[in-house]
Amino acid sequence: MHHPHVQNVHPKHPIPFYAGKVFRYDYDDGNVFIIHFFDAHHRHDEGIAGQHKGYKGYYQFNYVEIAPHVYFMYWLEEIYTVSQVVDFNRMHVYTHYTYDYGGVRQSLFHSGKVTQLHAATNCNSGSSYY
Repeated sequence: MHHPHVQNVHPKHPIPFYAGKVFRYDYDDGNVFIIHFFDAHHRHDEGIAGQHKGYKGYYQFNYVEIAPHVYFMYWLEEIYTVSQVVDFNRMHVYTHYTYDYGGVRQSLFHSGKVTQLHAATNCNSGSSYY
């Protein structure tokens, strides 16, 4: 329903720091991921070491900038519900997963360091992965 005295204003947000860049997440538990951020809401995760080596996933996610260059990101995967805080000032990542196992809700927490690799190339957020 449209109210005649209320404008449909969509505030413009600055492009997030991570958009269009590639990062390496080295988690304390030995898992290592390469994260390609296509834009503010699309990413590709590739496991290159640890338990998730060989894993690849494309995700649409939401985010909130909770401080300058500190982002709370969240999305749904096939099995996991993921909440993540990435502090690009200190180059740290904190990730919380929840999932069902035998009808019981489980949770995992991982933290690690972040390294910027380069700007993303050949990334197309309009591809069929989304």
